[in-house]
Amino acid sequence: MNFELDFKILVDEEPIDAATLLANPDAHREELSDIYAWEGAILIKVDGQPQGDEIPDPVLRLADQWVRKIPWILGGDTETVAFRDSEHCYAFIPAGDGVEFSLFSGTESEIEEYVIEPFTVRMSAFCTQSIALCERLLELAGTIDAALLETDDCKDLRVSLDESKKAWRDHQLRDKRR
Repeated sequence: MNFELDFKILVDEEPIDAATLLANPDAHREELSDIYAWEGAILIKVDGQPQGDEIPDPVLRLADQWVRKIPWILGGDTETVAFRDSEHCYAFIPAGDGVEFSLFSGTESEIEEYVIEPFTVRMSAFCTQSIALCERLLELAGTIDAALLETDDCKDLRVSLDESKKAWRDHQLRDKRR
């Protein structure tokens, strides 16, 4: 199974994917100059097929909350990430050398309905794709305006990303020693 993560950002109410934004940042520089207004969705693809709906939320915060969970997931903890602007949550449940992943409507403690039914993805794909997603978000911010990287949202994302990269490297080293 090929697991991929990407993002879209709403620009004038139109969702634009990461590749388009990164390929031509000048086309949307003015609209993206306020990083605190970045609304967007994290996109999940399995074997090239989009999974679930594109549910917009403050995308930097959502990505930060997501990547912040990696050390805990690697440690064996079940984790959720709640959306700010809707009653949706991602759920991550460690399962051997994988992660059971889902997206549901409801609260962190009560699933009302699945938007993406639970499926298991390899831990390596989950971690590397999560890290790459956040790196692309920070790359876009820096491409739009290097000063955006000094905002609190970008600084928070950078700290969470660095902690998750370290946890992932440590996890890989432990696995090699076994």
